[in-house]
Amino acid sequence: MRTAQHMFDNDHPLLSTASLTALILHTAAKGPVTLDSASQSLDALFVRAGKTPGLPEDERRVKLARQLDHLRIACILEPQEDGALALTDRGRQALEDYPDGLDQTVLVKYREFSDYLKQRAHHSAGMDPRMGAYDEGYIARQEGESFQANPYSENTVDHQSWENGWMQAQERDTTAAPFRPLSER
Repeated sequence: MRTAQHMFDNDHPLLSTASLTALILHTAAKGPVTLDSASQSLDALFVRAGKTPGLPEDERRVKLARQLDHLRIACILEPQEDGALALTDRGRQALEDYPDGLDQTVLVKYREFSDYLKQRAHHSAGMDPRMGAYDEGYIARQEGESFQANPYSENTVDHQSWENGWMQAQERDTTAAPFRPLSER
């Protein structure tokens, strides 16, 4: 039996997509958010939790930048004239509905984010009847989710398909250019 907490060195629960989006949304509820303010909030969260971040600051900032960008694409945050991002009405509703954060399974319900993913689409699993689970795993890896984020029960076809998608995305990542936050493009 495998234990998720000790299976991978790169498992950082406070850095999961849901945790980061919760942090961003709660920070934005107090006023417009920037990468710097989100990073400061994340550092403060680690201090309050008595945990070490587990990732260098630049990698944490890349993860935050990606989530800020995704929340902007989903129209949960909107850019202000000064470059900060403010919570939209949709964002306030998302915070109310998902106070513990959003992951890609929720974000994909927003048309703008779904369209964004379709534009970045990879070659799907084809005729595989579990193509949805494979695609979810692939997207999860692209979004920085850990291998143990697999939502399906072990010893199921969906679980294996999700893992296959995640691994395929990891292989692609080793040959692709690194992610650059929107602010650096």
